[in-house]
This record gives sequence, C-alpha cells and structure tokens, in this order.
Amino acid sequence: AAGKEKFAMMCAACHGPDGKGNQMLGAPNLTDDVWLYGGNEATIIETINAGRQGKMPSFKDQLSPEKIHVLAAYVYSLSN
Repeated sequence: AAGKEKFAMMCAACHGPDGKGNQMLGAPNLTDDVWLYGGNEATIIETINAGRQGKMPSFKDQLSPEKIHVLAAYVYSLSN
C-alpha cells in the first residue's frame, strides 16, 4: 500500500494512475515487460534516484532510500 501511495504522489502525473504511461510526455508504460533501461529492482532504484536525462527528474532529494526502495518494488510489481 505504501508503494502505491508513493506512486500516486510522485509518478502518476506522468506515468498515469495505473502506470500505463503517457507517450505525449515520453513516460513509458510500466505495466508491460518492455523496459527501456532494464526491469530489475536495482535499475528501477537507479532510475528513481538519478532520473533519466531530459525524460524524468531525480527523486533522491525528495525521497529517503527506504521510500525509494518501496516505490521501486511497487513499480516492479506492476509488470510482474
């Protein structure tokens, strides 16, 4: 539940409330098994921490490592 709440607050504006993405914004669908940068939890954590240049902001200054881990686990669960 914590991951879903964090997703709604931090990610849904671009990726949509269901994680299906928004092509107009360049936000990929997170519910399929097509990963632009790799779909393991470590890579998802890296993406949340560092962002993706010109595509997604970094969230490392807004979220603790624990919250990033919970969010990454939720994002991972969307496609698995």
